[in-house]
This record gives sequence, C-alpha cells and structure tokens, in this order.
Amino acid sequence: MKRKVVNIILYALSAAFLIAGVYLLVRQYVLIPGEYEPPASPAPTPTPTPVATATPGVSETPVPTPSPTPYVKPIPTRIYFTKAEIMADIVPVGIIQKGERQGQMDTVDDPDLAAWYEPGPAPGEEGNALINGHKSWKGKIGRFSVLWDMAVGDEIAIEYEDGAVKYFYVVFVDFYPYDGVPNTVMDLSGESRVTLITCYGDYDRTAGTSKQRCVVVCQSAEVISAKQTPDAE
Repeated sequence: MKRKVVNIILYALSAAFLIAGVYLLVRQYVLIPGEYEPPASPAPTPTPTPVATATPGVSETPVPTPSPTPYVKPIPTRIYFTKAEIMADIVPVGIIQKGERQGQMDTVDDPDLAAWYEPGPAPGEEGNALINGHKSWKGKIGRFSVLWDMAVGDEIAIEYEDGAVKYFYVVFVDFYPYDGVPNTVMDLSGESRVTLITCYGDYDRTAGTSKQRCVVVCQSAEVISAKQTPDAE
C-alpha cells in the first residue's frame, strides 16, 4: 500500500514538472500578445477652404498677419504591428549614463514595452526615429520578437500623444552581429524613417547580450512614393 502511495506521488510530481516545463517553454518562445486594439484609421485630409479674392477698386479692412504656430514635437505613445496583431506602448528614453553600456541608447526593462530615443526625431519627422524593444526579458517573450518575421511591405502604425495615427511600411530588414551594427543604423540624420531594433540569436554570456541584432527600417507611403517617382524633366 505504501509503495502504491509513493508511486502516485511520484507520478503527480512528474506531471507537475512536465506542465511547468511546457508553461516555461511557451512563455519563452511563444508570443502571447494579449488583447489587441486595431489602430485608428488615418484622418482624411481636410478640403482647403477657398479664399475670397479682392475686388479691384474696393477698399477692404486689412487682415492682420497671423502669428506662426509654434512647432510641437509629436510624442509617440504606441506602436502597432498590424499583420501580427501585436501592439506595444512606447516609453521615451535617452542615453545610458553609467556602466558598461554608457553612451548607448537606453532600453526599458519590460518585454511588453518599446523604447523611443526622445532626443532624436519622432516617427514621421525628418531624420531617423529610433525605437527598440526586447526579444525576451526574464523568461518572457518580448513583443519586438515580431521583428524577426517581418518582410518588406509589412505595415506598422504609430499612435501619438494627441491621438493621431501614422502608418509606415517596411523597406529594409537585416541581421547584424551585436558588435557589428553599421553606424548608419543609429544615424539620426537623413531622410524620414523609423528604425526598429531588437536582439536575435543565442545569449552570449561573455558579452552579456544576444549575439545578433535584428534591424527593421520603415518609411511612410509619401516618402516611399517620392523616391519611386522619377525626377521631372
């Protein structure tokens, strides 16, 4: 009888370990995005209001020249990977000030969040807007692991603090050694683009990071179209 009880306990423990192992495997390698809310459709372009022309010989009250509206930098708050139906809130970050990674773009210690380099351009502005995210963090798969499977033409959407939404399309995907990422990837200047970055490959304990980086570059339809249109003669 005692032997039977011991066997039952061992079977129960084996089953528990098996279930725990499967759970950890799924948590590490299967993305569970949770709820997904599609981004809002872009607002239609307003129709310009016709301006009345002055009638010759008729005096009119001069209209004061309006003061120029000061430019307000758009703040991205959420990124949507529409094909995969995955989204992540965006947190502004800066430069790491201390430690071995001093001088590098900071990250957010959360697999469900993305980090935007606030001192640089915002998505849609002239220049290179940098956004990074984790492939995994403390055993949980990160939302930016979706970058691994992205292809040219895939769509992302960026939502801003004021509720506006802009759409961008993948124009470039590549993988680099963690210590061999070209300087152009992090260059903030140049044409308008959004560069998404995450880790890829096995973890290198010596370096304290994954062996590779996945880089996805996106541009708006307007920028892509302008590059494809031949110069007028």
